Amino acid sequence: MAEPHVGTRRLTILFVAQAVSIHTARWISQLEDQGWDIHLFDMLGSFPHPGLRGITEYSLLFPRRIPASGRPVSYGHPFFLRRGWDPFPLSAAGFLIRRVFRGRARRLADIIQNLKPDIVHSLELQTESYHVLDAARLLGGSLGAPWIVTTWGSDIFYFQHFPQHLNKIKELLRKCDYLIPDCRRDEALAREYGFAGIVPFILPGAGGYPIERMRRLMSPGSVSARRVIMLKGYQGWAGRALTALDALEACADLLEGYEIVIYAASRAVVQKAQALQRAGQVRMRVLPRSPHETILENFGRARLAIGVNSTDGIPNAMLEAMTMGAFPVQSDTESTAEWITDGENGLLVHSDDPGDIAKAIRRALTDDALVENAAKLNAQLVARRLDISVIKPRVVEMYQTIEEADHRTKA
Repeated sequence: MAEPHVGTRRLTILFVAQAVSIHTARWISQLEDQGWDIHLFDMLGSFPHPGLRGITEYSLLFPRRIPASGRPVSYGHPFFLRRGWDPFPLSAAGFLIRRVFRGRARRLADIIQNLKPDIVHSLELQTESYHVLDAARLLGGSLGAPWIVTTWGSDIFYFQHFPQHLNKIKELLRKCDYLIPDCRRDEALAREYGFAGIVPFILPGAGGYPIERMRRLMSPGSVSARRVIMLKGYQGWAGRALTALDALEACADLLEGYEIVIYAASRAVVQKAQALQRAGQVRMRVLPRSPHETILENFGRARLAIGVNSTDGIPNAMLEAMTMGAFPVQSDTESTAEWITDGENGLLVHSDDPGDIAKAIRRALTDDALVENAAKLNAQLVARRLDISVIKPRVVEMYQTIEEADHRTKA
């Protein structure tokens, strides 16, 4: 893309994204000093993440301005907000609430018609971008502005296997103008399914990382001397944390002096961890819902970080672990090989094979040279490919270039 233009006019950008997600907050934060008019509509109706600043966020009922500093304006019950809980979760009560507000595509169409944004940018496909298609139909087939779609994780890779989703994915990819996938695998899939637009770059969904600030949270000393193991605790349609716990249990003879810290833990994972703790085989601690800095601090104390999923794109937790020096033991979902060279800066494992995961854990716990060298390689890798000082100018330039191209087309 061309060099950024000094004095580019104030852009109005409408994001359609999960307001509660840290990935949404981190992406939008890249634009907070541009003086642009940023709006956020969430199809799920979740309350805004505390990291969101200086935007207009549309609740289920009416818009609220989130100030540039101070506490964000939310609309959840104080009982939930004090505990950092989403009052409109993705299931259960949230489902009922969204059924009541089933006209949200109409509401999005009305917002687009009144706001007339320069750019519409939707983050994630299934809960957000699908509905932008409905809004476009309500507007006569066009949003009236360039449409950027960012894919998250398994948006295409997993959901392509379901005919009803694949049809929607194909329709969406034919309609949007720009696509930001988080891995090369998904760019190829998008082209296969009919995307003919522009890919400005391939980038994880949270955008650039404040590498310098993050690394200040690292514990001093060598990575091989650390005695924490971080485990991503998801268990469900994609998460395989129980399989990882089986692998750790098989490595109990090597775990004396180590503490296993489990974050984002599903209930079944918490129960199994408690059982292992009672049996005295391993020392485990389950992190409650915690600020992001707490997770980073724990990565900065960890010798290795385990993330096991049956499907994923580029896991942000893996990138954060690599940034903080922790050695990644990560499921091989094809996309992860775009960041990890197996046996050099991490180990790739089969998500449903506890024996394979245990073998990788044993190697990571006994090979100090591997762990130390990986920490050096990963520090260079994330600095080159993720640092906010590198990524932010490219993101800002992307929006400017897209708006200018659209303005020339309409002139």
